[in-house]
Amino acid sequence: MTIDTLQQIWKTYQDAWADIAVADRERLLRQSVADDVVFTSPLSEGQGFANLATHIARFQEQFPGAYFKSNKLFTHHGQLLSEWTMYNKDGSEYLTAHSYARFNEQGRLTHLAGFWNVEKS
Repeated sequence: MTIDTLQQIWKTYQDAWADIAVADRERLLRQSVADDVVFTSPLSEGQGFANLATHIARFQEQFPGAYFKSNKLFTHHGQLLSEWTMYNKDGSEYLTAHSYARFNEQGRLTHLAGFWNVEKS
């Protein structure tokens, strides 16, 4: 996979976190995430496509209209490190943090780990 391909998959995954219709979120996640994906953050952990989709829906309930944009992306050997910013619905910055991700041979995310200051969450 090329660096551009990995970066596009990551963007597709990030776009799934936006305030969008459930069907659109599922489509974006199906394009970017493996069925058995493992995800962790300072406040949560889980496994599986359905659990991740539910986790994202709960995120949107807690932070209506929030979205993410990557500031920096580093990739190598099917892995990605992202510095990203979470924005509130009004476009104001809420949090800047990092995520680590691994991809499978089909170009789907298999492991996601977010890192940020828990006091901000």
